[in-house]
Amino acid sequence: MVRVDFPGVNMVTKRLADGTRRVYYYHRASGIRLPDDPRSPEFAQAYAKLNAVPAARSDEPGAGTFAALITKYKASPDFLQLADETRKAYTRHLATIADGDRGRGGDFSGWGALAVQGLQRENVLELRDAFAKTPRTANYIIQVLRLLLNFAVDRGWRKDNPAQRPKKLKTGDGHRPWEESEIDAFRKRWGTTTRERVAFELLLNTGQRAGDVAAMMRQHYRSGTISVTQQKTNERLWIPAAQELVAVLDPWLETHKLMAILPSRFHKPMTSNGFVHFMSDAIREAGLPEDVTTHGLRYTAATMLHEVGMEWEVIASVTGHQTVAMVRKYTAKKRNAQLAIASLDAARTAKGKGRKGRPKNAK
Repeated sequence: MVRVDFPGVNMVTKRLADGTRRVYYYHRASGIRLPDDPRSPEFAQAYAKLNAVPAARSDEPGAGTFAALITKYKASPDFLQLADETRKAYTRHLATIADGDRGRGGDFSGWGALAVQGLQRENVLELRDAFAKTPRTANYIIQVLRLLLNFAVDRGWRKDNPAQRPKKLKTGDGHRPWEESEIDAFRKRWGTTTRERVAFELLLNTGQRAGDVAAMMRQHYRSGTISVTQQKTNERLWIPAAQELVAVLDPWLETHKLMAILPSRFHKPMTSNGFVHFMSDAIREAGLPEDVTTHGLRYTAATMLHEVGMEWEVIASVTGHQTVAMVRKYTAKKRNAQLAIASLDAARTAKGKGRKGRPKNAK
């Protein structure tokens, strides 16, 4: 056996069938086998050639594939400058696009090894339909795919985006504002000294997303004002604390000295997902309907602000334009329903008065 002084070369000794031993030499970075004689010119040439260009790793995505595109996108400012929660959600759906997912209502095996250039519009719709049992997930995956392919077009990977404006699957009415009776029921179940009640009042009286409320620290509440930087928009807001909020928040903060306003049972700030699960459990324990959600309190806040006479533009500065658009639609439907019932009641009353004014034997 000849020892070699070539850095990055592994020697592997194998016993042959006749009992003798034989040494094989492998280039460590690439795993490629080198000539048997390390003293030969062939060995030196092969070694020099392998070291001249960095060896391709077996786990690197192939050029032009979706796996390569996703890797490039996730390393770009387009992705890195997104809010933390958005990056987490996109990462989850990018993994679905690359690796597939058979556990959420579809039979999708993933596009990681497929060429980006070969994608057609029908493939986009097939991906959407693979998750038809969970339409919100289906629509979100297509949204992420559209952004990914926009990135591909901008970088010259392809000339068009077949995921541009596909028809979305119907998802129902989605989140809705809470009714007054539901607000009363939650407050009745959770007293003013409970963490559930403090979380509820923060959501209701600030109109912020669950993740933003979960991340609130003591320094975000000063001089009767809640200051928050929204994770999704990176917009800084200053929201005066309503009396209903102050009444539960001030006593609550006296019960602990932790920095997080709503610490977990492990005395640490709650994660966004952990906070949503915590609130969902509290909502169910209060006996509220299945369509009552934590995010619905954001719409409730916008509805209440509108009902006290605030302009839509002012409400949007607190809760966001998409929330306001949904609440405007909701309040219009509610107002139309109220007008319809009022008209029906008026018609029935008028009809009843007409009958009272007629003789019993009138025809």
